[in-house]
Amino acid sequence: MKKLAWLALLLACVVLPLGAYVRLSDAGLGCPDWPGCYGRLSPAHAAAAIEQAMQLQPDGPVSPDKAWKEMLHRYLAGSLGLLILWQALQAWRSGRQRRIAGLLLLSLALQAVLGMLTVTMRLQPLVVTGHLLLGMSLLALLLWQAAGSRWPGVRVRAGQRRLAWLLLLAVAGQIALGGWVSSHQAALACQGFPRCNGSWWPSALADAFVLQSGALPMASLVAMHWLHRLGALVVMLVLGLLCWRLWPIPGLRRQLLLLLVLGLLQPMLGVANVLWLHPLPLALAHHAGAMLLLASSCMLLCRLQVPAAYRPLRQHWLGWQSRSSPVQPWRGGMLSRRQGNGREGSRPCLPV
Repeated sequence: MKKLAWLALLLACVVLPLGAYVRLSDAGLGCPDWPGCYGRLSPAHAAAAIEQAMQLQPDGPVSPDKAWKEMLHRYLAGSLGLLILWQALQAWRSGRQRRIAGLLLLSLALQAVLGMLTVTMRLQPLVVTGHLLLGMSLLALLLWQAAGSRWPGVRVRAGQRRLAWLLLLAVAGQIALGGWVSSHQAALACQGFPRCNGSWWPSALADAFVLQSGALPMASLVAMHWLHRLGALVVMLVLGLLCWRLWPIPGLRRQLLLLLVLGLLQPMLGVANVLWLHPLPLALAHHAGAMLLLASSCMLLCRLQVPAAYRPLRQHWLGWQSRSSPVQPWRGGMLSRRQGNGREGSRPCLPV
């Protein structure tokens, strides 16, 4: 079952960047129906329909190359769905990881619906952004399923763990803003850095989340791009504060260093995309960096555990800690539990 979990995680790490490639190369409507391509299994079987669509709209979104990009993404996403379904059946039979298997199945079903709506609603920005966010959530769940039990828990104070939650929410919000910018094709709405079109503040910031069909005015595109830049600043501030609070714990320094590197790399890639006019390789690298930053934030949060001494209400209501195995006092190191033979062992990562 662990091998299946790792295989699903690796496949998700391919499907997500491939989906970004399909979107960024304007191939999202290469096959404008779902789940097939013009009602056929593959673009090869739909060659006549694709040719007819190209004759009707020579500059339209349909071409054989775009159709194959879109269908390849669907084939791999379907394979990932089958893997998740098989894992869920195995989890149900074995009685292990049933909760996460259920969450994966629910996320998979919603993701399939959003994938269909993305095509049938012709790339509506709200649907595209939701599709991106749910894909990132699937990646986080698969990471938890595959590797969560392998990470030793590190005991921290409740405030430190809340700060890690804040970082995860900030990264997720920033990914949502990035998807909003990308789905509106507003990556180049702001020229220059650090200013935006020579200004420090957009004139129509409230218009960043206008929900309307068709092209938006430039002021709205500038506002959503500027909000994405502000989101990057918020993520950096939260990340810096979290690293400052957790750096004294030796067992976390490598992971914090990885987070810092990813957190610094992302805004650098964003600035490079603006200055170099959004080339496809840099845009894909920016998307992959967001995926890695989210995964690293999830890994860190999963390792941080708050001893029962610092959460009496949770201990009272949920009975997490039994009287026979008391948690040792907090010393800023590995979370350990007194065993029956007097030895201490590290506690694996648990979703607290």
